[in-house]
Amino acid sequence: MHDSNNNNSDTNGEQEKEGHRPQPVVAKVCGVGTVEAAEAAVLADADIIGMIFAPSPRLIDMETAKAIAQTVESKKKATDASCTVVEASEQTPLALPVDTDDLDAAEYFTECANRVLQRRRAAGRPLLAGVFQNQTAEHIAQVAREVPLDLVQLHGTEAPEMARLIPVPVIKVFHVDGSFSVDASAGAGGDMLKRRCHSLILLDTKVAGTAQQGGRGVSFDWNIARKLADRGIPFLMAGGLTPENVVQAVDVGRPWGVDVSSGIETSRAKDPAKIRAFVENAKRPAATPPCFQE
Repeated sequence: MHDSNNNNSDTNGEQEKEGHRPQPVVAKVCGVGTVEAAEAAVLADADIIGMIFAPSPRLIDMETAKAIAQTVESKKKATDASCTVVEASEQTPLALPVDTDDLDAAEYFTECANRVLQRRRAAGRPLLAGVFQNQTAEHIAQVAREVPLDLVQLHGTEAPEMARLIPVPVIKVFHVDGSFSVDASAGAGGDMLKRRCHSLILLDTKVAGTAQQGGRGVSFDWNIARKLADRGIPFLMAGGLTPENVVQAVDVGRPWGVDVSSGIETSRAKDPAKIRAFVENAKRPAATPPCFQE
């Protein structure tokens, strides 16, 4: 036993030296509606801050969204000695991979995810995502430019091709209920793995009896997500996540990133202590970490 542990330790050390240590789970703090909550997310080292622009109790107005964007931009810092912070005016748009013919689905979406991570590091701050649901591409594009946003999340029944009309990379939700099948959604006839549409995939619980999806605090079977991870596809996972269960969720589902909203609230307001605990726990190495490499 002792020799085996030493061998594992040596192997892990060699992997870290060779740059093969698994990428920490990406933490997305969503439903942010105040500058104070955004500041708490920045201090907690969240990777993505989400703001809701669709009908929701967490709906944000443009004035507040712009104030959050300015505040987050002012908090930027170089997070790595080898990373140079890039001024917003100098950043180029996040583009999807151009040469995709030789990439399989896992390689393609891993490349997309890596480009998002590269932008996050270059920006030296959390990326800003706007959440929309069944709204026009023209409206979404206008909001994305005015705030400005780094990412757009389509959280309704939008066709994946709509992402091609939006000037920033898109996170596309796929709602999970009892009839959901990874094999069907990710198969030849499904929309999940369509190229040159969305850059990131989000799995979230489908809640029956309501048009408003997301932020409901309802989870789904994380083993369903694991089936997508086993295909080598990076994805975000949402639905009923909290600081208390996110470690287990990551261990079971093996997502590239986790997305939280109601799970970090107290009396329907974002709680800085819960934000900090969620991000810290999400980034804690799990027993079976995601295997998506840069």
